[in-house]
Amino acid sequence: MIDMHCHSTCSDGKFTPIELLKMAEQNKLNYFSITDHDSVASCEQILNVDIKKYFSGKFILGAELRFLYKGEQLELLCYGYDYNKIKDSFWVSKECYHCLKKGLLESLLVKAKDLGFKYNLIEYNPNTKPESVFYNELLKYEQNLPILQSYKIKHSGDFYRKLIASVDSPIFFDSTSYSPTFDEIVELIHKSGGLAILAHPFGVYNLKNPKQTLNELIALGKLDGIECMHANMTQEDTEYLLDICKKHDLVSTGGSDFHGYPGQVFAKANFGKNDITDHLIDKFLQKLEKTK
Repeated sequence: MIDMHCHSTCSDGKFTPIELLKMAEQNKLNYFSITDHDSVASCEQILNVDIKKYFSGKFILGAELRFLYKGEQLELLCYGYDYNKIKDSFWVSKECYHCLKKGLLESLLVKAKDLGFKYNLIEYNPNTKPESVFYNELLKYEQNLPILQSYKIKHSGDFYRKLIASVDSPIFFDSTSYSPTFDEIVELIHKSGGLAILAHPFGVYNLKNPKQTLNELIALGKLDGIECMHANMTQEDTEYLLDICKKHDLVSTGGSDFHGYPGQVFAKANFGKNDITDHLIDKFLQKLEKTK
């Protein structure tokens, strides 16, 4: 089994990188990656320890980097990069992260009243995640619960995806001035020796025509692969994406996108129904080896 998509406390996960390595070992994974949002900070912790003390399988450096395409915020999973070649990039820097999060909090404090939410003023804290802090603030007031329920929001991850990152949401946060383009982020990944994998084409983004967007990105000829198994994708989605990979000679990966939110299952895909097996990444591993 494998899990190539997990988040630690270095972005918006609930567990530290070391705790995740231990979980990977407990679940007897053969391959594992931590893919924090717009950050390679977990590498700083992991590269300074003996990984084999915690995880006996193969650990692959990863990250999940946002980009804008036609006004929509999407993400690329970056694997196997040279840490020394990517760590000084602005797009994975703390400066960029804090600029983005300050802008997000400012936007929430202004727009959220339009949905009828009740909340107090929140000061930006660089040691916390404003979307999570704001969501927890909303939970303090009973009058906010029906609004959250109407959007089927069960945790801070839902709050971010369904309201903050959705173009059609009344409190959508336009991250244009804080985000790289598709070309910029692919160039960063490839210059650092990594593979660029489109994250969760279905089941996460609120795209009007996800298949069209997927085909447009493939046509640009810069993707190395597609995440074909994911917690929020169906088995039918997986089969469709595997066919696309075969058709366009792209590699496939899969992951749980585990953050530690309530109801999430580590190392499982297709709504927790299926194991993510090694054979899914055979071609990925071959291509990754060729980049070294």
